[in-house]
Amino acid sequence: MKPIYLLFAGLFLNATSASAQVLLAPEAGYNICNYTGTTDGHLRTGKNAYALGANLNFALSKHFSLLPGVFFVRNGYTCPYRGQNLFEGMNTFQIPLSLEYQIGPDNSHFFIGAGPYMDINQDGIVRLTGTLPSSRDMRIGNGAADDINRWDYGAQGWLMIQIIHGLYVRGTYSQGFNNMTPMGDKKNPTIDTKHGTYNQDIRFTLGYAFTAVKKKVYHDKNGKVITKKEAKEEKKEQKRKEKEREERRNKKK
Repeated sequence: MKPIYLLFAGLFLNATSASAQVLLAPEAGYNICNYTGTTDGHLRTGKNAYALGANLNFALSKHFSLLPGVFFVRNGYTCPYRGQNLFEGMNTFQIPLSLEYQIGPDNSHFFIGAGPYMDINQDGIVRLTGTLPSSRDMRIGNGAADDINRWDYGAQGWLMIQIIHGLYVRGTYSQGFNNMTPMGDKKNPTIDTKHGTYNQDIRFTLGYAFTAVKKKVYHDKNGKVITKKEAKEEKKEQKRKEKEREERRNKKK
């Protein structure tokens, strides 16, 4: 995953150094969560909840943009457990980094994107309901006594439709690559490595993008819009002419 983040970091530096327009896009919506594998021999059922956060949109070109973001996600699962019902719910911070492409012409309302993400599980709850109800804080870590790993990483892809200028809906699919079962990748006889725990999310969000930093526009001496490179060349040429005029004035003295 590190080379991918380095690639996106390079794109980010290129975007910020190119005087690109920057959009801020808060969004919120519904998260359909699924954790693969079994608990006590029973398949898990995702506990659907919510997600909210924001992306920054750095324009790289006419059709491509870079989107780093931060989201708070509530997720978890339920399943039967020794005659009762088990619920495990987590509060997670997700940090996605996506490359966005605008489909079609400049006025198109359709966008697609993909990229890596990282999850940080903050805290959670483990609750049993039934004949012997109980509740406790979730143990997060990679030890044999923990309930779930703190870290996850994976990839996500999404489709976005702009309803009106700024307002949009987004559908996102995320697939985790890290086994969330503590010590699940190690030789531990207490762990059923055959049924590893991997996170899968489908998310539907509503967002609104607005300009946070306006794109710097360059003009020539006649007011015509030019590129940053042309503006530098024009400024260089002006300095050269000023230097020549100064030299002529000094010769006349």
